[in-house]
Amino acid sequence: MNKTGSNTVRISSLGRLVVATVVLTAGAAGRAMAAPNAPAAGPLDDSQIVHRVVAFNRVEVQTADAVKGRLPSPAVWQLAQRLTLDDAFFDQTFETLAGAQQQSGGDSVADGPAAGGDDLSNLSGDALEKAYVDREVKAHQTMLAALEGQLIPSAKSEDLRRGLIDLRAETAAHLRHAQDVQHEQKVREQIALQPDFTWAP
Repeated sequence: MNKTGSNTVRISSLGRLVVATVVLTAGAAGRAMAAPNAPAAGPLDDSQIVHRVVAFNRVEVQTADAVKGRLPSPAVWQLAQRLTLDDAFFDQTFETLAGAQQQSGGDSVADGPAAGGDDLSNLSGDALEKAYVDREVKAHQTMLAALEGQLIPSAKSEDLRRGLIDLRAETAAHLRHAQDVQHEQKVREQIALQPDFTWAP
């Protein structure tokens, strides 16, 4: 092989190595971003799905209950109250399914999402409300993606599938509500930054 041919082979091999590295890195980053507290990607059984959902609902209720008494604006309080009531209802619904799945083998998924909860205990006023609403937008985006991409497709039981479809609709509604409140917060922030052109009489 001549020198030019040897260089071509080395460049071609280097190109394949760079492409492979980029693909592997992107894949790993994508998995981490999709579900930072979830186990490695793979099919879940119905018991694991139920525990994942119950854990999400419990964290949402606990977070809302923890901040409701410290929220100064009605709009954010109403969001927290809605999440408390709706997620408590779905928690009971899926707890029934969890009881049916109990004998199929336990797993550690139930406590996964709780570890990713944001600590809002040291915040108050506008800072608390902004952090709480931002958290709810991100949490519901993540849960909606999990329902559509993994949980609903993996469900074997018809009862579980129907429950997940109902939960998906409710999660989407909660996300829209949280995004509306988030938008209102941003509008208020922009208004507050506007210069005051009023003149004293």
